[in-house]
Amino acid sequence: MKVWIGRLAIVYLGVCTPVFASDFLTDLRAVEAGQPVTKAMHARWDDQPQLAELVAEASRQRIQALSIEQLNQLLKTYPYSATIANLRYQKWAQLGRQQRWNDVLTLAIPTDDVELSCYRLEALARTGAWQPEDARDAIQIWTHGLSRPKACDGLFRWLDQRGLITDEVRLRRIDRALNANQLNLAQWLAKPLNGRADGHIQAWRVARQNPEKYLLTMAIQFPEWVDMAAYRLAGDNPETALTSIPKLHPSVQQAASSAIARRLAIARDPSALALLKQQLPEHPVLDQWRVRFFLSLQDWPAVLDAIGRLPPTVRQESEWAYWSARALAMTGSSDLAIEQFRSLAEEVSWYGFLAADYLQLPYAIKPPGKPVSAARIDDVRQHQAIQLALALHTDGLTVRGRRQWDFATGLLSESEQQAAAEIAGEAGWASRAAITAHQSGLLDHHHLRYPLAHADLITQYSTRHQLAPAWVLGLTRSESLFMRDIRSPAGAIGLMQIMPATGRALAKTLNVTWRGNLTLIDPTVNVRFGTYYLKQQLERFGHPALATAAYNAGPNRVMTWLPKTPMALDLWVATIPFSETRNYVQRVLTAQVLYEWRYNSRLTRIDALVDPFIPAQDSST
Repeated sequence: MKVWIGRLAIVYLGVCTPVFASDFLTDLRAVEAGQPVTKAMHARWDDQPQLAELVAEASRQRIQALSIEQLNQLLKTYPYSATIANLRYQKWAQLGRQQRWNDVLTLAIPTDDVELSCYRLEALARTGAWQPEDARDAIQIWTHGLSRPKACDGLFRWLDQRGLITDEVRLRRIDRALNANQLNLAQWLAKPLNGRADGHIQAWRVARQNPEKYLLTMAIQFPEWVDMAAYRLAGDNPETALTSIPKLHPSVQQAASSAIARRLAIARDPSALALLKQQLPEHPVLDQWRVRFFLSLQDWPAVLDAIGRLPPTVRQESEWAYWSARALAMTGSSDLAIEQFRSLAEEVSWYGFLAADYLQLPYAIKPPGKPVSAARIDDVRQHQAIQLALALHTDGLTVRGRRQWDFATGLLSESEQQAAAEIAGEAGWASRAAITAHQSGLLDHHHLRYPLAHADLITQYSTRHQLAPAWVLGLTRSESLFMRDIRSPAGAIGLMQIMPATGRALAKTLNVTWRGNLTLIDPTVNVRFGTYYLKQQLERFGHPALATAAYNAGPNRVMTWLPKTPMALDLWVATIPFSETRNYVQRVLTAQVLYEWRYNSRLTRIDALVDPFIPAQDSST
């Protein structure tokens, strides 16, 4: 939905007002600057959901002076506001810092926030309301492998004074700190132990720096780091790792062999073969990579055997059911293979499409089943929490709007969430429509789960670079779910998640003025950059699956993943070493099928969209 600039009525799904978005933004900015909510503001917004946002912001500005009674009144008056609800947590933190323990307990509710949990537990301790289970919760917080917030210091001192941080508990945390590569924290934790943990910590250091030495000289006494050391050694020097196995003490041989086999299998190193045929300790990553390794060799009897070693619940997953069927077909068990393929072909998924391709069955993409009733949609449309979220979205307050929407849908039943998904779709709110549809079980509502957001823009630049628009739509959906202002933990920005360094270079190449990271929030610039970069990867690798993988993991990594001889698409994707990239490629190519269906009103099979074979190294460009 376009956000119209100018003095036009704002309409959001049944709620129409002659007050303009610009007026609300003006009022909100004034309140953010410290101005109270005036009578004029109240008059303008008294019958609109945005009033809650103004009141919340004004209350946040004076949170120090806000009494518990006033806060409770706000929570009662505006139970539909995420920002008002968040005031509880802000006040809770303030009271904790002030050590007002009785008041903390009046506000405390279940939360995953570590800082607030520490204040709640300390309040219980200081007021005499402490229960045995509280000690368990507090110790669980303390034994984390990373440093804890300063807010937890008081609680931890209380635990220590009462002897609840025992040596065993301290050693447990030292282990977790080392596993998190927090050497300084581990050394600090070890000080009260008078040297009893020094050997343990030193063994960890040797295991990281000289894994062969550790395995041969320290592993018997300190076996905790065998897996880490053997895995590192196999990555640094596979031959040395293999030759070291017979030299190891029998008590650590199996663990070391498992780690070495895992590392070599992921690297598709032929020397993994002998280890993978051994009876090694169960490990979920190793067990699955045993299958992938034999897939890379196309050793179908070994694939069947490896799948048989998976836990029964894992074997039933679509991925392993597909490969079981493939292996059965390749080993002569056609009837059983067809049965399994036919069952999988009922799924709208990567493996569902591949199974349908194998049997040349139609894809299971169908129009939505039972629609959400108009009456239920009308009811949810009147929900104040939903109205506020829509108003914020319409006003261009994207972060506030998403936070409010997620809060609002958390207040709804599953059937109400389904109605909310339809409402978000009608409003053109792609990300919330897709997320809410998925969470509420509307899996066949592809118009919601695969929205055509920014379709004209994406088509324009896809066509310019001779890229399939459905492919780029699928990639953009996977990258940002069409949120133009989103930023990833790694720092990628915008619709097609461009890294700032890449954006800066592309701006120079394409003669675009670089205004810092804000440049990438502009959908036009972001899509222009993203499609240009994607075209570069397609020209380099010559195959959309490889280009997709390169977009996610980088071209240098993909170069190392190219097969030595042409390889079936499904096999190559299954053996991508990075699970994130493997799932990404599957997700993008699956979405491309669905976008071809939605965008072009035709059902195009995967093998018609992309070459069913990945080119070999020597044929790549």
